Amino acid sequence: MEQNKTLGIYITPSRATIVLIGRAGGKIEIAEQFSVAVAPAEGTLFSFAEAAKGIAAGCTEKQLLFSDVAVALDCRLYRQQVLHSEFTEYRQISQTVKFDAEESLAVNAAETAVAFELASKGVSGSEVSVYAAGASVVSEIITSLAGSKLDPVSIEPDSICLRRILSHLPGYGQEIKTMLMAVSKEKCFIISPPPQVGNAQIRAFLTAESQNKTNLVAREIMFSTVSTIGGRDIQKTLIYDSTGKVNVAELGQSVSVAVEPFGTEQIIASAELPADTDGLDIIIAAGAAAGLIGKCDKVDFRTDFMPYQGKRMILEKAVKTMSFCLLAVFIVLGVLLQIQYQKTSGVRNDLKKKFKAEYSIAMPGGRFVSGKDALGKLKREINRIKDVKSGLLTAGGDDSVEAKLTFLFEAINNVPKNVDIEIDKIVVTTKTMNITGNTSPRGYLELFGAVDKHPKLIKANSTYQSKDNRDQFRLTIDLK
Repeated sequence: MEQNKTLGIYITPSRATIVLIGRAGGKIEIAEQFSVAVAPAEGTLFSFAEAAKGIAAGCTEKQLLFSDVAVALDCRLYRQQVLHSEFTEYRQISQTVKFDAEESLAVNAAETAVAFELASKGVSGSEVSVYAAGASVVSEIITSLAGSKLDPVSIEPDSICLRRILSHLPGYGQEIKTMLMAVSKEKCFIISPPPQVGNAQIRAFLTAESQNKTNLVAREIMFSTVSTIGGRDIQKTLIYDSTGKVNVAELGQSVSVAVEPFGTEQIIASAELPADTDGLDIIIAAGAAAGLIGKCDKVDFRTDFMPYQGKRMILEKAVKTMSFCLLAVFIVLGVLLQIQYQKTSGVRNDLKKKFKAEYSIAMPGGRFVSGKDALGKLKREINRIKDVKSGLLTAGGDDSVEAKLTFLFEAINNVPKNVDIEIDKIVVTTKTMNITGNTSPRGYLELFGAVDKHPKLIKANSTYQSKDNRDQFRLTIDLK
């Protein structure tokens, strides 16, 4: 899947508009678009199963690749109202908003999907824009799309999706207080200038195809400019007209604010729209998908009603599959290692038997305890033989008289030349050497130090006594 492409679906009671969008520079780019008719509902039930299959078939036919799906819900399928909440924190409001909506909108909270956003904050609480859709409608959309492998990440009101994409329109949200209007054959949306705190308020209402759109827009502009909620600050109105029936020049003469039209090319990059497609529906579908491309606030009917589990399920499935694969790999690896261990143990036992037999020949009378112990004894014996051949030792080894005297004279020769040493007597036994003599003052310390530094000797006992300006000493030396 292409991680930078998202599918947006705008669902109305009669038609679903589908767009595939990405981001190109600072604009939303529409890569593909098509529409599917929604079958008329039987009685009061909303049916979307066939439309979902049509959407899936269209995506397959056009070979669309995308990472996620977002849905915008038509204003005829939900109710909107601004309520007052005594709380200002989002978490607290979310815990009580359903009960507030149940009382104000006269709906059954258990059978309603509720979404909300903060409109403004005050000392006494918050003004909250609440959107309520029938649970049966939302669940029908979710189950139908999920059954066609198009499980939507979010389902939002169309007014929110429209505001999301129009908020990037050049000139909106700057110092000049600008109001936005979008008009189609069946609907009209009015987006107030953005407040300093909270979100811009939106009004959505239905229109008739035969209605005079110029008079409609003029009436709504005048109504909005005299509104007590920030309307008096409106200085300009930007209008998107998908019907082509709004006379902007006539509006400029009948209202007290500047009126300018804008087109889809100012907010989205797209090929020319098909003749049978309403441009406003395309913009709303793109706004729904745009909510999944970047970080932005969402007003999602799914959050409290039926939270999206798609990515979690995919992750869990991937983890389970990986676990089974790793288990199989570890089992195979364990069998192979066990086979290799058996082979290695057999070879090692054969080598041990051969080594023990040859060790008995090389070290007559030597006791074979372990391979490591035998190896150490062989290395020491080899080093001793090398010392004997080089003349450092006699064949008798380190504990021979010749070797002991050699070590002693090596230590004496390492004493600094300025130390005067007189040896009176050297007594060599099988275990130690006893040396008696005298040195110049403090010279015995240099002698004792030279003995300690010798790799083969170690000082055992020592005594000294100063007499006649000489240090009389007696030293016992052992082999290391």
